[in-house]
Amino acid sequence: MMRRISYLLYILFTLAFVSSCSTVDEVPEETRTAATLTVKIAQQDPKTVVTRTISDAIDNVNVLVFDGQGHLIGSAYASSSPTSVSVPVRVSSGCTVCAIANTGSSSYFDGISTLTELQAKVTSTLASADALGAKSNEILYGTIPGVTLSSGTNTQAVSLSRLYSKYTFTITPTSDIAITGYQLCNVPNECYIASENTSNPSIGFAGLSFTAVATPVYAGTVVAAGPYYIYENLAGTASASTTADLRTAANAPTGSSYLLITARGTGYNAGWTSTYKVYLGGVTNATSPVVDYTNFNINRDFNYQCNIAISGSGANDVRVTYSPTTSTRTNVYFGDATPGTYLYNDGTTGTTTSGKTIVGIVFSNQLSSAEYNAGYKHGYALALKDASSGATWGPYPGDAGLTKVSTFAGYYNDITAGYYGTFTKGYNKSNGIYPAWQTANNYNVNVSGFSNSGWYLPSMGQWWDVCAYLGNVNLTSKQTVTSVSGDLYTGASATTNVNNAIIAAGGTALTPSYYYWSASEYGIYDAAIVNFSSSNVNVGSNSKNYGRYVRSVLAF
Repeated sequence: MMRRISYLLYILFTLAFVSSCSTVDEVPEETRTAATLTVKIAQQDPKTVVTRTISDAIDNVNVLVFDGQGHLIGSAYASSSPTSVSVPVRVSSGCTVCAIANTGSSSYFDGISTLTELQAKVTSTLASADALGAKSNEILYGTIPGVTLSSGTNTQAVSLSRLYSKYTFTITPTSDIAITGYQLCNVPNECYIASENTSNPSIGFAGLSFTAVATPVYAGTVVAAGPYYIYENLAGTASASTTADLRTAANAPTGSSYLLITARGTGYNAGWTSTYKVYLGGVTNATSPVVDYTNFNINRDFNYQCNIAISGSGANDVRVTYSPTTSTRTNVYFGDATPGTYLYNDGTTGTTTSGKTIVGIVFSNQLSSAEYNAGYKHGYALALKDASSGATWGPYPGDAGLTKVSTFAGYYNDITAGYYGTFTKGYNKSNGIYPAWQTANNYNVNVSGFSNSGWYLPSMGQWWDVCAYLGNVNLTSKQTVTSVSGDLYTGASATTNVNNAIIAAGGTALTPSYYYWSASEYGIYDAAIVNFSSSNVNVGSNSKNYGRYVRSVLAF
């Protein structure tokens, strides 16, 4: 699933017992129980990643502790990437522990003596709407309420979250429409540090510089806008906006952020120009977000990927469809690559086929935790040609030691098996016992000029993303299906779009009506397969001793 970014701050309370008093304000200062709060800091794998110049490092930490009445009973600051922070506090109950990283100053919270005052604290105002993306790091905030400080040793964990979210857009015009520019508008230039607020502070708003499209983008070509990094904007909800078509200027709450798009007609449709306001938000603020068109909030610490299709002149904004999407995979990391772009032999990506050597086509920016942690922070690319037309998967029967997946839901969630099996289990170019894996890893296209994983056999979840993103089809409804096999997609569009994208990059289309191996293991006898045919995309499993096609992928 698309998850909030978490850093666990392991908080160890070592409390020296002096008296039996359980609150702070009932007794004189000299008789209150003294205690020490030791904050141990450990950076854990985040569930969702925003990759850019802003880092996720914890450079410094402020810790503030408030008693049950909201009064400050202890605070401390530690710089230089501290591993622990020691805070003098007092025994009390109903306490709130707040940790804030990357303020860069020990005096940042000077003058704050109550929890209410902390919750009213606002970030420094940005000089411009795009200044957030230029910062080297950004404040992280976390809090735990209802903490009891008793004598003895106590342990507590706090999750730190960003104050901002990432937005990436794809804009697709239909026939006789050219996109001429876009601009992000009405975004906050400051926000509350604390997350307990339900509305915005008295903040300023600004718009990013207008981005003109040098060459108008015609039907069938996708405009990639962003990524943008935006402070939370709790604009509110509008009960009348129950569909994408109803998310218009007339229904949007005051202060809502939007992407302004300009377009003009071409061909038989020439002679008109239009502007479109595409309002941001549209999903719930939940651990597993779902689409909610009445919601215009930009919540903190989310990765929004928005697909916009324009199919008319823009009158009343109703010719625009807006689909905010999130990942329901666990431990997924979002990179900054754009599906459909080309991967060049220098590690850059783009849309031109001239003057560059294309080694693959980007099909997803959702990376496994192992690959992201290994330094591959952009996305996945599919090879332009098959590595084999008849390799067996591996020993039959035999257990490859991989997590077994046997349903659509399992296929969707598995983006790890190929990388793990190749580079941890050793099913690589030197291992002839696993021919499909060996062939995939030995795919003869040189990618030594940039940082990448090397070629390997794709997991079923990666084939899923090839179908969804290069195929330009919505597979959301299939992500939780418990069927063992069947059509992942019914119709010709997915296969046609995938193969057209590969051919446009100078590659060879997937062989129609033939099955391709995945790295996903079904059981000791079978492994998962996929078939891109002219009428559907079918998934299932085959015996590991069957000969099937192989096409490689890599992380970069």
